[in-house]
Amino acid sequence: MPHGLLGLGWGEIVSLGTLIVVVLNYFKASISDTAHESNRKDMEDLKERLTDFKVNVSELSQLLKQVNKDLGSLTKRVDRHSNEIDNIKIELARIKEKIDMNDDDNGGNYK
Repeated sequence: MPHGLLGLGWGEIVSLGTLIVVVLNYFKASISDTAHESNRKDMEDLKERLTDFKVNVSELSQLLKQVNKDLGSLTKRVDRHSNEIDNIKIELARIKEKIDMNDDDNGGNYK
């Protein structure tokens, strides 16, 4: 009976152990390569999405700047129209005042 384990000689046991280690290392490398490839694809996808996000944020920023500019212009127009309306109200009040004075002078009451 040879010296060893399970009826195998020490040389056979070492060879079998080496074969098992080589097969396990192959599977480990395979899994590692698959994980690295998957991770690389995920990172590329993330990079692409971040680039798209940056472009969208840039476009949004430009739109907001344009909206602020348009809003400023609109505010100026509203203020100008408001001043014009105030001036028209003052003129209308003056006209009514003159009409009332003229009616009082003539003795008429056309209110």
